[in-house]
Amino acid sequence: MPKNDKTRRRKSHAERERIKARKAASGASYTSAQSGTVHRHRGPEIGPIDGVGFGADRQADMQTASALIGACVEQCRPCQASLADKVLAGDRLVIASLAGTVYSLLPSPGATCSPATRKFHAVAHDTARPGYGSAVLAAVEELNAEDLEALLEDTLDLWTAAAGTAPAAQAGTPDREADADEEDAHRYAAASGTAYLMSAGIDQLLSLEEMRGLIEHAEKSAGSDDPVVCFLCDEPIDVTAEREVHVGVSTRTLAVDGRKFDTVHPVWTHPGCGRTRIWPWPELMAERQRRGLYVAPEDRQSEKPTVPGPRNADYTHFSLVRKPDGGTMPIVLVEPGEPDEYGIEGYLAARLSEGFKPVDLGGSRPFPALDGWHLRCERGRMVSVMRAGGGAWYRQEGGYATPGHWRQAARQRKALLLVVPAGTVGDRQGDDWLAAVSRAAGAGHVLGGLVAVRGTLS
Repeated sequence: MPKNDKTRRRKSHAERERIKARKAASGASYTSAQSGTVHRHRGPEIGPIDGVGFGADRQADMQTASALIGACVEQCRPCQASLADKVLAGDRLVIASLAGTVYSLLPSPGATCSPATRKFHAVAHDTARPGYGSAVLAAVEELNAEDLEALLEDTLDLWTAAAGTAPAAQAGTPDREADADEEDAHRYAAASGTAYLMSAGIDQLLSLEEMRGLIEHAEKSAGSDDPVVCFLCDEPIDVTAEREVHVGVSTRTLAVDGRKFDTVHPVWTHPGCGRTRIWPWPELMAERQRRGLYVAPEDRQSEKPTVPGPRNADYTHFSLVRKPDGGTMPIVLVEPGEPDEYGIEGYLAARLSEGFKPVDLGGSRPFPALDGWHLRCERGRMVSVMRAGGGAWYRQEGGYATPGHWRQAARQRKALLLVVPAGTVGDRQGDDWLAAVSRAAGAGHVLGGLVAVRGTLS
């Protein structure tokens, strides 16, 4: 065989391997990976939008937005990410049209939406305002990148719910099964018709049997002389009348005969009194004090003084870790510059309530997934950590510079996000950095999970 033919064959084989790698990373077919396109998802038929109604002299092409809604309905995550990036980078008239259509009809923006969406709803719902369409477009054009993304995600949730779930997405795929398991771990429907919403992270502190036991206790208390009581208003919760009851927990360390015991207490709340969460006991007592509720003298919290002066900067580190199944995974580690007001217990409670999970860095267990979370990069700089429905959880103006080997690994479009308490790592590097993280992991203080990587890496 001629030498140049062998060379062509090697190049062809290498190209096929690269396409296979892109396919595995994107979930796309061979043809679409080769051409750089994505799957075709049938979304609602949305024709071009005339911008005159928004005070603009142009039309908005809604084809990509329609395909994005279809990808959301069919729960194709690779296409959701790539199509959302295109919509976010395109004409904001598209998002103004999508969001204005739904939020003009809704009496409220929804309890779980982002602050940016609440602000937008106030404009979109005021249809009697003079120059209404122009105000809606202006409200979208004024948003920064993170708030625009949060508005789009909230809007897509509503469009997806209206469009329904495609039959193919109901199949028992790993993603669907994982989502169902996650939902089952946090929401329970009782025979009375009441839904019990469990705090994220509660499954790290209670077993499945213990969580079900809480619901059985609440159901049995209905109509008795000993009903469950809301911790944030001290009023009984009528579980037969409430459509939803929130169930959180509080962690407390008790000293008995010179020994310390960690205990977990259920925290029942009305939905209107505050979102379900995990509380460190001192913070729960401080919140009761703030609301003017009774607190035992031994549990009363002294007012913490405000320390003047600049705060220590947060610490962010980029590295790689070996995956349990082989290969490498990019890491982003975030350490707050200041300790939590309620110590390690406060840090753990807050992060678990946000959905972070304990991470095993020893390689014996797969890394957990943080559904709905992603890193936003712009030209290779990490600018924010985004949380579905909550906007930017972490933001850096101008972005953090990322090393080349991290960006290369991040092309698989997934990264391991880790959070540690203040003072864990600091500016230590090399073996000292790794040793510090390993010690924190051994103490159960390293939380996080796998998140998507979106935006541009070069």
